[in-house]
Amino acid sequence: MRRPRFFGAALVLLTAFRTIHATNIFKFNDTEWDEDHWILRTHVLAPGQYQNRISLANGYFGINLAAVGPFFEIDNGTSGDTSSGWPLFDTRQTFGTIAGFYGIQNETSGSNYAWLNQYGWESFISGVPHWSGLLVECEGELLNANTSPDHISNFATSLEVEAGVMTWTYEWRPGGGASDPINIEYRMFIHKLHINQAAVQLKLTAIRDLNVTVYDVLEGTGAMRTDFVDKKFETDSPTIWTAVSPLGLPNITAYIYSTFKGDEWVDTSTRREITEGVFSSANASSIGQAVQVKLQAGQTSEISKFVGAASSDAFSDPKGTASHASVTGALAGYATLLDTHIKEWREILPRHAVDRYHYPNGSLPVDEQIHELQLLSVTNPFQILQNTVGPNAIRAAGNNTRLNVHSVPVCGLGADCYGGLIFWDAETWMALGLQVSHPEHIETVVNYRVDKYPQAKENIKMAFSSSKNETGRFTGGAVYPWTSGRDGNCTGTGPCFDYEYHLNGDIAIALRNQYVVSGDWKRFKEEFLPINNDIAYFYGEALDFNKSSGFYELWNATDPDEYANNVNNVGFTTALIQKHLNETNELNRMFGLPENETWKNIVPRMRLPVNEDVGIVLEYDTMNGSITVKQADVVLTDDILHYDNPYSIANLDYYANKQSKDGPGMTYATFSIVANEISPSGCSSFTYDIYSAHPYIRLPWFQYSEQMIDNFFTNGGTHPAFPFLTGMGGSNRIGIFGYLGLRLFVDKLDIDPSLPPQIEHLDYRTFYWQGYGINATSNATHTTLSRMPDHILSTANPDYKDHIPVTLGTRADNFALGTTSLTVPNRMIGQTPTVQNNILQCKPVIPPKSNYLPGQLPIAAVDGASSTKWQPYDASRTNYLTVDLGHTSFYPIKEVLMDWGSTPPQYYEVLFTNVSLPPFGPDADIRNITAGSVQISEPYDPSMVYVIQPVRNNQTNQSVPRDPQDGVHWSGRYAHLGIRGNMWNETAFDGATVAEWNVVRWTDEEMERIDSLLPKEGIVESAVQ
Repeated sequence: MRRPRFFGAALVLLTAFRTIHATNIFKFNDTEWDEDHWILRTHVLAPGQYQNRISLANGYFGINLAAVGPFFEIDNGTSGDTSSGWPLFDTRQTFGTIAGFYGIQNETSGSNYAWLNQYGWESFISGVPHWSGLLVECEGELLNANTSPDHISNFATSLEVEAGVMTWTYEWRPGGGASDPINIEYRMFIHKLHINQAAVQLKLTAIRDLNVTVYDVLEGTGAMRTDFVDKKFETDSPTIWTAVSPLGLPNITAYIYSTFKGDEWVDTSTRREITEGVFSSANASSIGQAVQVKLQAGQTSEISKFVGAASSDAFSDPKGTASHASVTGALAGYATLLDTHIKEWREILPRHAVDRYHYPNGSLPVDEQIHELQLLSVTNPFQILQNTVGPNAIRAAGNNTRLNVHSVPVCGLGADCYGGLIFWDAETWMALGLQVSHPEHIETVVNYRVDKYPQAKENIKMAFSSSKNETGRFTGGAVYPWTSGRDGNCTGTGPCFDYEYHLNGDIAIALRNQYVVSGDWKRFKEEFLPINNDIAYFYGEALDFNKSSGFYELWNATDPDEYANNVNNVGFTTALIQKHLNETNELNRMFGLPENETWKNIVPRMRLPVNEDVGIVLEYDTMNGSITVKQADVVLTDDILHYDNPYSIANLDYYANKQSKDGPGMTYATFSIVANEISPSGCSSFTYDIYSAHPYIRLPWFQYSEQMIDNFFTNGGTHPAFPFLTGMGGSNRIGIFGYLGLRLFVDKLDIDPSLPPQIEHLDYRTFYWQGYGINATSNATHTTLSRMPDHILSTANPDYKDHIPVTLGTRADNFALGTTSLTVPNRMIGQTPTVQNNILQCKPVIPPKSNYLPGQLPIAAVDGASSTKWQPYDASRTNYLTVDLGHTSFYPIKEVLMDWGSTPPQYYEVLFTNVSLPPFGPDADIRNITAGSVQISEPYDPSMVYVIQPVRNNQTNQSVPRDPQDGVHWSGRYAHLGIRGNMWNETAFDGATVAEWNVVRWTDEEMERIDSLLPKEGIVESAVQ
């Protein structure tokens, strides 16, 4: 059958920027966020830097795009580091792949236990040719990723989040200088419903008649770790294609097709094949096609390419599937494809599917931190969901269930960080926040583990290669490898034994949670519960009995803190195993299956490693006080395990002070959730919320880096993963698991809401419990739950059709959620002072003029928790922290209490003003309350470094003087703390730390006893006028 020709076909196209009337435009440096239309936009062009590139995907295939357009790009190494990091250490470049397109190889640059590869093979994600390029050549200059920014003006680029569309517009002057510009506009998307299709549109407008050449390229340099199969320039249609196999697997093939379509300005007779000259390097899989375009002055020429992609992992005829997707996409046209694509995205991510920080009238508070949280409540789920395939797309692909069995790699389908391997990141960080709101879309995470379950059972046989190699020790069960690609076998990067055993329990939690949110008891009983039983069986045999202590312990293991490897009796994993053995028996009983008596006997004979003197759970039994923690570990016990833990508060404070500043950001999501759950006072949950996101965000696209500091030479030697979906997933959990306090139980809907004072109103994303959609909305004092009858899953558990049992954490209240709304009281911890009569706690902080170290936030100094800290740069100057106390209440000041943490300043001062803000001029309305040199109260003692001690910080406590002549000092609208110097290191550039700053007022009763108090004057008179 002859293929149709597409040249000269009429196109009806949408404009790149719709006519938009928006009032909610928020600026973040050089990036704008249109809250009304969910659009990110920037006018800054920064080529060759991975942080400025965007990735687009649809869950089946994805691609990373250059800053200047949909081009292939290699990092320019402006920071001196172009490595993508462990385990591949490849050069950073734009990458694209197809879900599940893993190759195999025996060796790699990085590993955990390299010697294990003698028993099997590694499996890393392979790339496909970079397929989105539409290059333009004019007067000898080529428009691509290497085009000089000096030749580009009026640059703008945007991401329409609710549409999943990327746009670039600018003027390009070939040759630079005063040459006539060509208006360039690129727009592209990867179809969210028809998962084999993508489209790129190019619009060209010249101010004079001009001939240009447009190149449709499939760039083989992007096909990393592949073997070339075939390619072709079709002569009977404007189509090119290329095919590659993942490394080591010639029986697996991916096909990429591109069909070109242009308007009447395209000279079809000039179409020719391109094999060199426009590609980044010589690669057998590269291919292109070129045409001449005769631009007419003032007329816009529209050119598009329609891409089809498929591999034999999910399709029996990948070549035919990719070809059909490309050709039919061109027949339908850009506008038609875009319309169905946008409709699918709007169904997946409607407004009610994200957390909303707006007031009931629809406006947002003026706080920039709330603006950022609102933006992230949209972009974080978008970034993860674009790497999943939804139920509509599966149905549109003929109910192809092989499309959602690949889980989500750490950096998605547009990057090969961590080799594209699947870690606990998927279950624990990405999935948890989306399981409750998008259970059908994030199902790929649990489906992947079900798919690899047979191999997990085979992995038990690898015990011989471990420290647990006693003959006959393991008689069954299942164990998953730490990292997993195509097969799920034990490898050097992904050992099954003697490493992070907690992964198996993390998987079991995800399987249980999928049942809790979906209500699909049949699938849980038939597919998930057998896995949980086999994991429990494995755990039961992996434990060692310590004859000296009389307890079962896990030996030679690594907890989530990967700075402490191969240790005994690890805290978090021990709690997880104990919980899993208990819970699996409970689930067996619930589903009419026999309980395991061995597990019943083991559980009471397990204990966590505890230091009773300090009252904390240890990471492992030989832990000492010198520990530095990479990421959330012991604190996870209170986050995801629902574990009865009397050491929770002490754990939170102790390990917050032990976290490495070089660790990944999802740590602080856990701290935020746990702080909101267990803290008796203060608002550190909000500080940790900001901490989990702000230092890790990279503009313009609000993608997360794995590290606060990207520079390999200053961040502890890490090449950060990017875009780090793990961090985005962590932040995405905070609203619903932190502030709402949702805990996932099989038989009850458990919440324990508490909003920090900075968040006045929060309308949570629609979430599901046992298949029923629920809305929750919190204000400062109460939370209202409502069932959503239009949001019921097909798998909903009929037992809860009429009434859902509701509990409130540790509170004794029990409720039922029926057809009418249920309102429950919040816990008011943000309004409960840590220090009685402190007037500063959780009040707004004015953004300081001086910069601060990443993550060492100004709000930390007044959040009621000494575990969070403010630390400014530049110890040589006086750095000010300013708290806005409002203009309606003023207080008599009794004393000032400063907790400096471990790094006190040399000098401090406390000031009040009514109008003036730092830096202060000579006419400022300043009242100096107290000032002076700081005396160290907790001197450093090197002999105590290895001793586990309670957290003791340096403190300065200063009573505010009063006498019969002057009376008392009164507050003003603004309270200022100035600090200078660094007593920990007098030559350090970094400033001192402030863990907590308290200004304590006299009570009314105390004031009544001050008989000689004079009338208020000066600042007080102006305050009350």
